Amino acid sequence: MTIEETKNKLDVLFTEVIEYRRSDRFRELLKFCAQFKTLAPYNAMLVQLQMPHARFVLTPREWKKYNRKVRKNARPLVILVPFGPVDFVFEIQNTYTPKLDSLHSLSNEYIIDQVERPFRVYGQSDPNLVQKLVNLMQCHGVALDPHLNAGVDYCADIGKSEEKDEPEGKPKEIFVRINNKVRPLKANAKFLIRTNENLRNGELLASIAHELGHLFCYHLSCPKEWKDAWKERRLDEDIMEFEAEAVARIVCDRLGIRTTSERYLEPYLKKYKELPKSISVENICIAANKILTMCLPNSRFTYRDGMLYKYDKDFQTKVKNELEKWKRK
Repeated sequence: MTIEETKNKLDVLFTEVIEYRRSDRFRELLKFCAQFKTLAPYNAMLVQLQMPHARFVLTPREWKKYNRKVRKNARPLVILVPFGPVDFVFEIQNTYTPKLDSLHSLSNEYIIDQVERPFRVYGQSDPNLVQKLVNLMQCHGVALDPHLNAGVDYCADIGKSEEKDEPEGKPKEIFVRINNKVRPLKANAKFLIRTNENLRNGELLASIAHELGHLFCYHLSCPKEWKDAWKERRLDEDIMEFEAEAVARIVCDRLGIRTTSERYLEPYLKKYKELPKSISVENICIAANKILTMCLPNSRFTYRDGMLYKYDKDFQTKVKNELEKWKRK
């Protein structure tokens, strides 16, 4: 596929995202994202647009690890990659084991099981996953207060740190790890998530994912000192809750955590044949990917990926000074 053909293909795909405005297609997207654990949610959406019944996809380089080659004239599926234009993946049915290696052929089911195995290690009761997310979300300037004394129906909330009541008027502090050789840097939190003190690990993770969904879908305004890093999307409350819950649903489905999100999403999807135009399927997928990047095993997420380093000049200066100190030692 030439560069021009690829560009045209992407233009068509981005136009076709509007297909997910239909409630039945959006429901399919949620299931598809849960199924394709090795793809970022946005890429899962692109794959489904190109091949709705795809079972499993990898790049030719990844297929080679499983002794598979891509068939001639196989249909390439376009996905986006970080720091690059695009990559191409191929569905498992469009691959084969060379004849010379047929004695060592692996079944489709075995390959799928082996590739997805690392993504199944986390579940309802894994406290390490929750702690990993809590640690890394500090790179986005987000602190956690897990001691909210509230009723059983109130799980969590999020807001700017200065808008939340802090003891003695002190801002909540966060600690961002730069690398294993430099002590974590202290900074003031920009956002605070408060969670019900009675939540279990799975419920806690789902609640944090929901609140981060609000942040990454731009339901909150950015701090003044970040100089308009993004523009707040002013939406009706039910629309914001739908987007945040859809984000949490994708995240928890990927991690094998059962939630009650279907109870909130299904009535809405049944009521409307088409989602309101103010709901952004793209923002939902991108937000879910940002959270999963902090959760999944072998994640390459670092402080440089966080909003604190990207937008806060004071924090950038702190990092620079700390790294210079370390180099002089």
